[in-house]
Amino acid sequence: MSDTLSDRTVGGDPASGPPVSTKVRHRPSWIAFVVLGSIFCLGMGFWQLARYQEATGTVQNLGYTFMWPFLAGFLVYAYLKYVRLEADEAESALPAAGADGDEGDDDEVDGHPDAPPLRRGSRRQEIVTEIPADLLPRRPAAEARTGDEALDAYNSYLAELARQDAAAGDRHQERHTT
Repeated sequence: MSDTLSDRTVGGDPASGPPVSTKVRHRPSWIAFVVLGSIFCLGMGFWQLARYQEATGTVQNLGYTFMWPFLAGFLVYAYLKYVRLEADEAESALPAAGADGDEGDDDEVDGHPDAPPLRRGSRRQEIVTEIPADLLPRRPAAEARTGDEALDAYNSYLAELARQDAAAGDRHQERHTT
């Protein structure tokens, strides 16, 4: 894999000016993590294959034999994807001058003169600051409670019993002497 990213153009136009390259940062700790994780996953795959070949081996061991190397490949893929996304972020943050040397007044954010200019050809993305209202489905409106006379009468009867018990105090409670 190369340590630099190639220049990018918009709409297939030829690059106009010196290519802008962004240095890809490979962190030794992340590389060590990916390498050790992949070695561990491959070792677990071989161990599961050995378990499958034993007399007590099951089809589940065979399934794990294929799962562990897949996980090792995913670790490598995830690392490469992370490095690429990090490099894209760094590339879009770099303000680059246009071909004729001007800073590209039309590339200023919202036309504000103090805002940093965007690099020509960079992806302009809208910054989402809140969740759109139509993202989630609507909750059903609570149905209006219909008056159930029998339920209301029963609830008032229970409330009256509770009032009578409170007025009686602890007369109705049994006292245990120990």
